[in-house]
Amino acid sequence: MPALRALGFRRLAFTLLLILGLAAAGTGLADDERRYEGLLLPDDFGGPVSVSLELRKLQGLLVGEFKAESPYSGNGRVSSGDMNGSKCDFHVQTGAGPVLHLAGTCTANIFEGKYRQTDRGDAGSRGSFRLASKPAEQADDSQSATARKASAAPSVTQCIDTNTRCLLGCPQADPDAAFLCANQCRSRFKTCKSRASLH
Repeated sequence: MPALRALGFRRLAFTLLLILGLAAAGTGLADDERRYEGLLLPDDFGGPVSVSLELRKLQGLLVGEFKAESPYSGNGRVSSGDMNGSKCDFHVQTGAGPVLHLAGTCTANIFEGKYRQTDRGDAGSRGSFRLASKPAEQADDSQSATARKASAAPSVTQCIDTNTRCLLGCPQADPDAAFLCANQCRSRFKTCKSRASLH
């Protein structure tokens, strides 16, 4: 009988440690969300382009929304990329069609760097940008709804969609880099799925 009590105590202690560990891991999975507004400044000294950008890190993958004036009019989305500390490097599928590659330093207060249109090489398709942080209370209703939806636990469907975008962003030319990228995507997908099943 004492052996059964010891086994029950061990099982209870293990269960409590597992729950505490999952709770601690869950707090480390909190999404990093940032909003910026500012101007794209083309290298050909054309007029500045006003933009609004919302970035969110979901299980290590960068996702978000993009709004801009002409020539990148309309709403777009971050199609692939990464946010490592204060370094951001990602692609945006704009509402008007062109894909922009933005890379630079992104802090809580400012996001600045260089951009270029991936399918063109002329001076009008590249330039620099400086975007200031946009406080959450100044966000419009659609961004507030997006933020509320983003703060909820991800569904398995969102995990699959995020994994697909991650895999599409992997390099294809180098098999070693593609393998490492696919493994990282798979690891993020597993983490996302486990987080989705916890809620």
